Amino acid sequence: MIKTASILTILLLVNTISYSQSTQQKAQLLVKNYLTNHAANGLNTNFKLSNIRVLTSSYTDTKQYKNYQHKIDSLKLEGRKIDAKIPKLKTEMELDQAKRDSKNLSNQLVTVSDQMIDFMTAYKSKPIGWTVKSISKNKTKTFYLDEALTKITSVK
Repeated sequence: MIKTASILTILLLVNTISYSQSTQQKAQLLVKNYLTNHAANGLNTNFKLSNIRVLTSSYTDTKQYKNYQHKIDSLKLEGRKIDAKIPKLKTEMELDQAKRDSKNLSNQLVTVSDQMIDFMTAYKSKPIGWTVKSISKNKTKTFYLDEALTKITSVK
């Protein structure tokens, strides 16, 4: 029983390692081809490629997060407008209304901030591609590859 479990574990590890090696080789070949095709004065063979890394999505890239940011910024701006008006108000009734409006905006800001924090906490990142770095002399380039390892989406 123990030998069977050990053999299965070893087979699983070998499959995982060979998958990652084939992914690594595929990514590095894609980058080498890119460098060959985009070399200015012939191919620079003095570069090293880093190991491939998974590029994951971030909650900051989502529309929902940006909507929360926009709503918070809008509420802050409204609060500043109310605060700027307060010294100019003359009647007690106007002051009381401005204080109620300010308190209401403050409560809305807290609510939206709590919703945003809940969203950020619950967000699960997803793999969206790969990165490989090439190091040549003093220059480092980062290559962003698509998830299927078929093309380089950008170089920085």
